[in-house]
Amino acid sequence: MTAQPQAEPTTLQLDLSGLNCPLPVLKTKAALARMHPGEELQVRVTHPDSVREFEVLCRAGNLELVDFRQTDDAYLYLIRKLA
Repeated sequence: MTAQPQAEPTTLQLDLSGLNCPLPVLKTKAALARMHPGEELQVRVTHPDSVREFEVLCRAGNLELVDFRQTDDAYLYLIRKLA
């Protein structure tokens, strides 16, 4: 019996540049609510308060913060919906 290769998760993108908190978190929550378990959402945010807000968001629900990166002009989050 051979193992079937795992399919890559579907990754959706959401650009929330220029929005102030709490809008990035609210719009992210709305997008995640429409997603299926296993799908990932890549979010781009420019507001510095988003770092704390997204950490809280991912700890509170069935979400996993897969990756976080800070660039010169944005904060990039990769969030996986677990259930």
